[in-house]
Amino acid sequence: MMLADLLADTGLAGRADEFFGEPFRQSVVPGLTRRGFDEYLVGCTAKTQRGTFGVKLHWDQVEVFLHLLRLRRGLGGLTDAQVIEAVFPSPSYVFLTREDTLAQAVSWWKAIGSGKWVDEDSRAAAPEFDAEGIAGRVRRIEEHTEAWRRWFEANSVEPLAVTYEGLAADPAGTTRRALEFAGVSVPADFHVEPRTERQSDSVNADWIRRYRSGSQEASTT
Repeated sequence: MMLADLLADTGLAGRADEFFGEPFRQSVVPGLTRRGFDEYLVGCTAKTQRGTFGVKLHWDQVEVFLHLLRLRRGLGGLTDAQVIEAVFPSPSYVFLTREDTLAQAVSWWKAIGSGKWVDEDSRAAAPEFDAEGIAGRVRRIEEHTEAWRRWFEANSVEPLAVTYEGLAADPAGTTRRALEFAGVSVPADFHVEPRTERQSDSVNADWIRRYRSGSQEASTT
């Protein structure tokens, strides 16, 4: 979310939205025709800025995304990367991960429990600590990260590697690197400020402490 907002705020690239997430699968995919998917893609590209269009894609969205792209004529027998390039010419891939997997899992589980995914959401409920739920998020993050690495290798793709920690420490520098990697000309006086607040707070810190404490107790019994 932070990187997508930063890129869009520069006015040099379109906002990389999550076009193929759960709302898409529930509301658009049922009964979707080939022509309907083409129209959906055209609608997505309305967020293009200066010829640059972005897509935010989680690993669990890749299968449906590629399946629908392959419905287009003339794409049979191509690799995944070739299919993507046939629809989105000259793509650049940014591989965003987080070094602190547990902190990411805690934030994810907290968002699931509260229903609050962004700082502007005022409908949040009180989240509850659940060690098993957090452990499940840790496993999924690790599995999905490894799956992406295998996909990049299998498709001979060298993405720009970005970490959440590096982005938080140097948002302007990281955004510049992403733009230049995508072939976007960045002015010398380039500057951008994050407008997305970090969702971690004392609750996150407490959950991380409790999770680690529980894991240590389990390992000694």
